[in-house]
Amino acid sequence: MIRAIKQVAKYVYSTLGSGHEEAIYRDAMSIELQDRGYTVKTEAPVSIKYKTKKGKEMIVGSGKIDLYVMKTGKYAVIELKTVGRILKENSKKTKEDTKEYLQLKKYLEALNVDIGVLINFPFPPEDQPEIIE
Repeated sequence: MIRAIKQVAKYVYSTLGSGHEEAIYRDAMSIELQDRGYTVKTEAPVSIKYKTKKGKEMIVGSGKIDLYVMKTGKYAVIELKTVGRILKENSKKTKEDTKEYLQLKKYLEALNVDIGVLINFPFPPEDQPEIIE
């Protein structure tokens, strides 16, 4: 599934190029994934839960997942960004040190999903999108 998502991201970026709003890439990704047999929900809501010290669990807010993808019983969360490189070359920063990756991890935990991909369609332009698993 991850390989197919990467292929779609590369195709979308090579077709649209750099400089679009996130929603443009989201819709193109959705169309392309659906053409390849995936079921896709865009802007899928996710509840953010909080557990009190006494163990009471409550919903304290919600978020929206850019793309929630399903095929043959497997699920994936795809978070999209349109910023400069998230992981810069020659930086000691790892994916775990980024706000963007942490957001993806929180969504995966909330939905109990194992597959997550962070895709950045960078600006200034680069040859390929930045893909972080």
